[in-house]
Amino acid sequence: MKPEAVQIIRDEHLAISAVLYSLRYLVKEMRKGVAPNFALLRAILDYIVSYPDRWHHPKEDKYLFAAVRRHTREADNLIARLEREHQLGYPMVEDLKKHLVAFQAGDEAAREAFFAAADRYAELEWEHLRAEEEVFIPIAERVLSREEWAEIAVAFRENDNPLFGIKPKDEAEVLYQRILSLAPSPMGFGAREMP
Repeated sequence: MKPEAVQIIRDEHLAISAVLYSLRYLVKEMRKGVAPNFALLRAILDYIVSYPDRWHHPKEDKYLFAAVRRHTREADNLIARLEREHQLGYPMVEDLKKHLVAFQAGDEAAREAFFAAADRYAELEWEHLRAEEEVFIPIAERVLSREEWAEIAVAFRENDNPLFGIKPKDEAEVLYQRILSLAPSPMGFGAREMP
């Protein structure tokens, strides 16, 4: 039986992947001449900053990676790579936001820079998610105890901070639903934009 934490992580990865797919789909459509949906693009970048970068990745670093390090050196190089990629994500999204603002203001060079940066970011994240799921998680499943998995699951379930009233899972869900409502089919529920 798979540990609950693995399912939580995979569910979060699935949501992140869906948002990345939406970003890549929009870029592909805009390259074909479809008008940009700036509200949707901003919602996607807000989601990426709000959930994966602020809550998901730090939990992996602090709980999952640290637990595996206590048991084996086998994953040291992979963990170092995954942690570096976590650190790269935020500056890449800030760069995307900067290009998006300039793109929306009519800067043609920023349009192309946004497209290229979006492609780079999505590829980095997808490769990162694949490495975690296909290489790292099997190592973790092999070396971690049931009790350690239970602690990791608690950490991933407790993303809310009652002291400050922060409810990142709720915030992420609101952003995710906003993306779905703004995104045209086949990604979301919004009306399909005509080229």
